[in-house]
Amino acid sequence: MSKFNKFFDKFIYIFLLISPVINIFTNSLIKNDNYPLSISFILFFINFIIMFIWLLKNYKYNKVLFLFVAFFSFSLMYFFGRSKASLPCEFINVINIFYFPISMLLFGTYNNEKINDKLITKIFLLYEIIFVISGIFDLNLYNNIFISVILITLGCISLNYINNSKSFILKIISYILLFLSVYYSNTIIMYLGTIVILLFILFRYIKYSRIFKIDKWQKRNIIISVFIIVLMISLFPFMKITNTLKDNKINNFKKIVEYANFDDSIDSLGKVNNKFTKGKIENYIYGIGRYNINKIGNINIDIFDIFYGVGLFGVIVYILIVLYNTRYNGLRDKYNFSFILALLLSFVGSVIINPSISIYISLLYLLSKNSLILDKQKILLVSNNYPSKKYKQYGSFIKNTEELLMDHGYIVDRVVITKQDNIIFKIIAYIRMNLLVIFKGIFNNYDYIYAHYISHTGFAPVFIKKTSSNIKIIFNAHGNDVVSDDDNNKNIKRSKKYLEYAYKVVVPSKYYKDVMINDYNIPENKIFIYPSGGVDTNFFKKIDKKEAKKNANLSDKYNYIGYVSKLEKNKGYDIFLEAISILKDKKELKNYKYLIVGSGQEEDKFRKMVKDLNLEDYLEIRNLVSQEELINIYNSLDVFVFPTYTKSESLGLVGLEAMACEVLVITSNKYGPTSYLVDNKNGLLFKQKDSKDLADKVLKLLSLNQEEEKKMKAKARETAIKYDSFKTKNQILEVFK
Repeated sequence: MSKFNKFFDKFIYIFLLISPVINIFTNSLIKNDNYPLSISFILFFINFIIMFIWLLKNYKYNKVLFLFVAFFSFSLMYFFGRSKASLPCEFINVINIFYFPISMLLFGTYNNEKINDKLITKIFLLYEIIFVISGIFDLNLYNNIFISVILITLGCISLNYINNSKSFILKIISYILLFLSVYYSNTIIMYLGTIVILLFILFRYIKYSRIFKIDKWQKRNIIISVFIIVLMISLFPFMKITNTLKDNKINNFKKIVEYANFDDSIDSLGKVNNKFTKGKIENYIYGIGRYNINKIGNINIDIFDIFYGVGLFGVIVYILIVLYNTRYNGLRDKYNFSFILALLLSFVGSVIINPSISIYISLLYLLSKNSLILDKQKILLVSNNYPSKKYKQYGSFIKNTEELLMDHGYIVDRVVITKQDNIIFKIIAYIRMNLLVIFKGIFNNYDYIYAHYISHTGFAPVFIKKTSSNIKIIFNAHGNDVVSDDDNNKNIKRSKKYLEYAYKVVVPSKYYKDVMINDYNIPENKIFIYPSGGVDTNFFKKIDKKEAKKNANLSDKYNYIGYVSKLEKNKGYDIFLEAISILKDKKELKNYKYLIVGSGQEEDKFRKMVKDLNLEDYLEIRNLVSQEELINIYNSLDVFVFPTYTKSESLGLVGLEAMACEVLVITSNKYGPTSYLVDNKNGLLFKQKDSKDLADKVLKLLSLNQEEEKKMKAKARETAIKYDSFKTKNQILEVFK
């Protein structure tokens, strides 16, 4: 994808999202005579230019674009010859008229999955919020007819999305705003249009209810609720409209027509037509122009405004552009209904020649294409443990799982926190995370919320669950959120509370599965084992040791025994250092050095312990490294030590990664690593926190004969393959079925 196309994707999304704010400036005129040049027009014109550039770069039928350029040029030259004063007015007129077919051509060709019914619903609600605030405080930010047409144009798509939403909050807020919008608009167009849309949605719902497989009780409740909404909108705002008609002494059909300005439009139409037919042949070719129409009187019926404004030449070009789009693109179901409704509205006001409105009508073509995407299952991923540029390995399996789900057709949205070193930033990150989850949960029709680290991420998903229907929460437990390493059980209390709302629970090992059953009373059939993404055994594999040392910048003079983990409490680095202190003077280990790869909260404590034990000359110390560097680290080792004694050690992927590289592994005899390491078969277990036993087990491994060593390494590789990421992917996919 070119840089321009990437820019355009972001630009058009943001432009559409903020368009309700842009349209506040419709009445902010830079110059006000025969051609109103508003701030909003300038912004829409910039968008027109950018859309046109995109079409020139991407649309294969460029001839139709050059046809528009030819008409545009000839038309302006013609009006320039007639009257220089009218040229700016005609320039604006051509852009306004052709905004619809050009944007229609764009959205019929363009693809952007982010521009969908959800975005339209946000725009619709933003219009309503601004309009209601304007009505309450009498700000007059929007013209009542304009906002009525906008809301009716967007209403069918938005209200259908809202009705299908699982969020009760979204439904309640949306219909309150809708009622207030109808009330403050005080227009018959808004009143009747809203009722027509609601009745269409009700009809559509009844028609497709068998496909949706909704039971009779749900069907009856929805029908009753829609009926009540229609009744409310029919009753209360109508009273205000009736009072307005009475106040203006409008008591018969003729006066209603006059009040709606139809009478003025028909009168202006006759006068414009008279000037058009009595003019020269050029009038028929190029039209009489907006400048002359404005002098006579506005018609406000789009089909006539187009014809008299740009003539037969312009109409032919207009129709050709529209036909080019409709030849290859169609509208389905509610999008077709919205399109027809908008065209009907064009007979009572400026709709398709108003860029502020026509852009949404043309957008229906892209929405219709993207409607199929909304049918995919949607997942919101929530985690406080996600990798960043600085901490690439921090929660990397969560990112890998996200990519796996996306590769299998799920739409995955995420709200995550990366590792924060500052406590203030950490607090802000958690506040932001919870607010975003609630906001996204209300506006997005998620099928699942997949939350990691239950005690810290569970609040917002549970809130969404309580205020929505049919949203399933899947919790992933893999740390001290469910297994406490000390006497602090606040995390445990919160997790127990949140787990009551779990649809399923994902754990990385049998050890954690037993914890869920015994300590949290989670039924076994709701628990799924997924080993944190597993191990890519095609990546983590045996390579030449000499080459590995060279790539890892390690001396070929020494053999290495290694530790790869965080330098944090209970991770066992202290036990490893004590074991090194015992081993350092052993004659059989005089050619050995000890490689420690890691960083964490106890780095200062670690370095002090190294100094106190006089181990500086025996150690190679590295910070946490990338996956590419890690494969060389593992293959440089004779023995890998994983001395963790944290109760919340749910699995320990580093042990499996080392085993995949056919490195001899020693780990402590409790908690997560015991799920995969079998003593004297594929590695060795040592007594937890016992540095002397760890030292003895290191010596035991190094004393294995060639055959025993080969057999243990083969078993280690065999075990790692069982946890291969390709084989384990079905375990996580099964959770979302």
